[in-house]
Amino acid sequence: MTRRAAVYAIMAMLASFPALAQNDLTAQAKQQFQPIPTSPPELPGNSATPEKVRLGAMLYFEPRLSASHAISCNSCHNLGLGGADAEPTSIGHRWQHGGRNAPTVLNAVFNKAQFWDGRAKDLEQQAGGPIVNPVEMGSPEQHVAEQVKGIPGYQDYFSKAFPGQGDPVTLANVQKPSRSSRRP
Repeated sequence: MTRRAAVYAIMAMLASFPALAQNDLTAQAKQQFQPIPTSPPELPGNSATPEKVRLGAMLYFEPRLSASHAISCNSCHNLGLGGADAEPTSIGHRWQHGGRNAPTVLNAVFNKAQFWDGRAKDLEQQAGGPIVNPVEMGSPEQHVAEQVKGIPGYQDYFSKAFPGQGDPVTLANVQKPSRSSRRP
């Protein structure tokens, strides 16, 4: 075998290796995972409406929900970075580092549990945790409702998203996180 023939044989083997490895990984993934559904699951008692989606987007990018008025959900779950922050550990209130990095929020509604350790069963249970977590957004629970009530326009958006519920901007409408969800 000439040197050139040996090089060609090695190149052919190396060129086929990614395809072989990919096929093996694809087969393993198909055994463990299902395709992402084409529509989100219904949250019992909380159907998605265009008004809720609009309000949710506003709140997601709202830094005034944080104690410093500088951090929004998008700060750690940056949609421009795939819904995460690309940091080893996320930076929160008063430049504190959390214990983990922020998982992506993309398709998070389909996760079996929320947070890296699964301490919240769904997005509804998860949503209130980071806002009141002293390391993440650092807002006392009472501050969140007061802040939202004080921002012009939010009262109307809440009323449209939750019609017929009296004063929709109350802590009763915010899922209170469990004690364990307050961990960094």
